[in-house]
Amino acid sequence: MDPLIKLEEVEKSGELPLSILNKIKRRTKYLYEGIAKIEQASGLKYPNYYIEPKLPLSSSQVEKGQIGVLYARTIPTEGILGLEILVQLSAPLVAFGLKTTIQAVLAHEFLHYIEFMKRFSKLDIVSDSLSTSLFEALYSDYERLFDPKLIFKDKRLVNLINKKFSNGLEDKRLNEKTLKEWIEKGLPTLNLSPNDNVIRLPVSSILKMKIDPSLKLKLEELERKVYERR
Repeated sequence: MDPLIKLEEVEKSGELPLSILNKIKRRTKYLYEGIAKIEQASGLKYPNYYIEPKLPLSSSQVEKGQIGVLYARTIPTEGILGLEILVQLSAPLVAFGLKTTIQAVLAHEFLHYIEFMKRFSKLDIVSDSLSTSLFEALYSDYERLFDPKLIFKDKRLVNLINKKFSNGLEDKRLNEKTLKEWIEKGLPTLNLSPNDNVIRLPVSSILKMKIDPSLKLKLEELERKVYERR
């Protein structure tokens, strides 16, 4: 998947200033560098990813006035060949984030990817009648993820994740630049409610999912390590 495919669409429509588009394209090198480091540290292939040109914002009817910026999301979706998991990276993250922040976000979303693959791979189908059922998937940072030390052999990467995500993504500089250079300038946003973080997938698409053999072995190894820690 071309990570710039959606940027090319807005470039034609003129929704984003050319200066912002060029800046994002220049800084995609940090994505490639970060993903290469993650793949080397984990021994696994990074899932397909793309840059979302609209800034996802999450609001809550319960906490009125509270708006959250979703710099990245890991989203299970139904593809032609079955279940596919995509990493969505917001344009402001790529445009304004420090190299270390971008790397930490990529690694954090990779942990979500591993968690989703664990859950989907363990789906127990006991009857053909379930093939038209729906499986609900919640993609949020409130779910329990694997300890980064179990996934990555690079200690600096593990420390970076723990530092940046001690309580959600902590980056005051990124937040300030996103507010000033994106939101206050009226650049495109995508408003999401908490319900939008729940998707419903046909079980049939999960059954068609192909799991990379190296990932399957890694999941089995992780399950053993988690069991041994108890």
